[in-house]
Amino acid sequence: MPLDEAKEEGPSEVLTFLGIEIDTVNMEVRLPQAKVNELMGTLERWRGMKSCRRRDLESIVGSLNHACKAVRPGRAFKRRLQDLLTSVKRDNRRVRLNAEARADLEWWWQFGLQWNGTAFMTSLEVAGEPQATMVSDASGRWGCGASWQKKWFQLSWKEAKGAADWSIMPKELLPIVVAALLWKEHWRGKVVRVRCDNMAVVLTIKSGSCKEKAAMHLMRCLAFVEATVPMTVVADHIRGVDNTIADALSRDKLDVARSLMQGAEEETERVPEELVGLLTREDRSWTEREWGKLRRFCSIKA
Repeated sequence: MPLDEAKEEGPSEVLTFLGIEIDTVNMEVRLPQAKVNELMGTLERWRGMKSCRRRDLESIVGSLNHACKAVRPGRAFKRRLQDLLTSVKRDNRRVRLNAEARADLEWWWQFGLQWNGTAFMTSLEVAGEPQATMVSDASGRWGCGASWQKKWFQLSWKEAKGAADWSIMPKELLPIVVAALLWKEHWRGKVVRVRCDNMAVVLTIKSGSCKEKAAMHLMRCLAFVEATVPMTVVADHIRGVDNTIADALSRDKLDVARSLMQGAEEETERVPEELVGLLTREDRSWTEREWGKLRRFCSIKA
């Protein structure tokens, strides 16, 4: 495929390639400031809009797709815009912006405004070796659990009633989001590798998107944590037969788990009830007051 020479440059410690700045000194990829200003101006014009032409929606989805090359957490906040776009076929047809689409647009606006442009960058260390590795698992009947170094927790579906009727895929994703919140201070500024035996979860974390509503709610929660703390969560697949510690925790086999976690803490980390309620209510929008609990939890130091 031929490349536009106007979009190429180098060699340099900071160069722009296909509209993305690559900084090998600070080890960052980011949107050029001109692109940030342009995107923020576009988002400001969209605030308060209740409908638009399909071609205009396609244009802003394209802009956000480009921004996601530098803003990994943003991938979870464009899925509903993409779904709305694909539901309409004719370019000139007007599209009603539902509450979910407006919430995603508002997240991008608030995200860029709060971080004053620094949000539109990510560390090149994402491609390097993770600085922390955890294991997690969920069972269909009892609950879920995760382990990292000497720390561990388990959560039963009786405690997380909102997740009891979920399919196994979002159930497997839940302990990963809980772990990111519980251990956020230890993982601040780090790339964290999650080892999970559910391939659908691994692929969802890698892409930042999936079709399942409950899983996308959890992905938006995880993306919010990644952007706020900050941290980067990546995922690798582990065979179920090798995921012994997390499997035991998810089935409440504590004797087995403790025998495998030598030197681990005696007691499970407590998962706040209000946090469980927020994570298991997929109908909650981040623009609602309830999400203030997640913001406060992200700001509390362990």
